[in-house]
Amino acid sequence: MELNPPLIIASGVGGMGEYLKLIDPKYIGAYTLKTITLFPKEGNLPPRLFATQEYLMNNIGLENVGIDAFIEKLNNNQYEELFEKTKVIFSLGGDDAQEYKRVAQKIAPYEDHFEAIEVNFSCPNVKKGGLNILSDLSSLQDLLIYMRKVLKGFLIAKIGVEGIFVEQIAQILKDHAWNGITLINTIRGLQIVNDKVFKGGLSGPILKPIALRAVYEVKNRAPELYVIGSGGIMCEKDADDFFKVGADAISLGTAIYKDPHIVERIAKHIGRCYG
Repeated sequence: MELNPPLIIASGVGGMGEYLKLIDPKYIGAYTLKTITLFPKEGNLPPRLFATQEYLMNNIGLENVGIDAFIEKLNNNQYEELFEKTKVIFSLGGDDAQEYKRVAQKIAPYEDHFEAIEVNFSCPNVKKGGLNILSDLSSLQDLLIYMRKVLKGFLIAKIGVEGIFVEQIAQILKDHAWNGITLINTIRGLQIVNDKVFKGGLSGPILKPIALRAVYEVKNRAPELYVIGSGGIMCEKDADDFFKVGADAISLGTAIYKDPHIVERIAKHIGRCYG
């Protein structure tokens, strides 16, 4: 996968392309769509966001229209403007292995629209989904084999850090001919808000040391994998740090909520330092 610049808009934050109204597409290498599941998801009830200077916690819950409605929109050229402006990465999710397989089957005829397909194995805000898939390595390998047969293009696994060693997963991905890995997704967090428990996926600056370690370990274990660093990248120095530990590209999420212009700043910095 060749991205210029090696800067990606993360899944979820960018929705279905809405942030291109705020970002000049020449400053991004690819735009990842929200995760699409087999059936529509309304997401979780409010409140769904809690923010501080150090972190953002979200409990959105993979809200999306479902794969059938997405393909209908695709066929009706509703995303044509996005495809014309930038490379697009499709994000795929599910509540169990069978749902992952069925979404893969449905999107397979449309693979040529996308630069890559990223499989979300790590969302903490659904009751089932990726975290359960990763807990059973035998079932995970069966799923990786199946999806590699169905999907012929550039395949990326989006992985968290809970309950697994990311370098072990990276080795399994390499052994089954997957191309890349996104490190890391949000991790489970909890906060007391107005005397009530708020649970969600933790992102933002607080994640940076964890994400850096994950990228470092994976690149040392499986250097052939294309590694996308994600987690706590808020400024130019953060981007530098991820490239220093081996990231092939970086993915911006929480930073865009605070200031969409950070994309241009980091992209220009990458161009000066690594172009």
